[in-house]
Amino acid sequence: MSIIKGDLVGRSEEYAQYTTIVLKRLGTKLVSGFHDLFTIDDETRSAYFRDKAITLAKAGKHQRAGTLLEPLYKANPEDGEVMLHLGVCYLKLGHRPEGIELLEKALDEHKDDIKLATVLGLSYIQSEEYEKAIPLLEKVVEDNPQSANILYRLGVAYDNTNNYQRAVECFLSALEIKPNEARIHRSVGYAFEQMDDHEAAMAHFKRANELGGE
Repeated sequence: MSIIKGDLVGRSEEYAQYTTIVLKRLGTKLVSGFHDLFTIDDETRSAYFRDKAITLAKAGKHQRAGTLLEPLYKANPEDGEVMLHLGVCYLKLGHRPEGIELLEKALDEHKDDIKLATVLGLSYIQSEEYEKAIPLLEKVVEDNPQSANILYRLGVAYDNTNNYQRAVECFLSALEIKPNEARIHRSVGYAFEQMDDHEAAMAHFKRANELGGE
């Protein structure tokens, strides 16, 4: 059953665009008639809609993307990229349980997919499931240790599970990459405060105030 309500007008427009593109591609080679066009070109048709759906998803047009991605996922439930973008569409459209479930399924089937691990890990952070987020974001950091945002989010996860020492390590690593990020200084200040290192905490609070921001 479809979770995203389809837009029949939008879907018709997509099919019309597809027809025009295929006709242009074939040009004078179209010798077998209209029927053959749609019986021999299923693979091209599927590839077109897949590319179109992913492009829409990346552009933030989650409703339109979702209506295209759902049948693609049904046709090929092992397509990790389709699962990723459909899962994100569900999350963005307010279907969080379905989105998380699909992303978990995708990562279970594609364990080495760093993009999936990143999206699912950050989704766990948003839903405050910090224990689940930590191993995924640790994996992402191992693959890309220069991502200040991931290091910061990992620090937030550790901070919320009372592992302040590891939180400080993550925040300080993030500051090595982005030394003028006020929110990171403020976060590491709070973590130092929890560890009773008031001097270090005040130094970072002072720097955060100098930089401004939230």
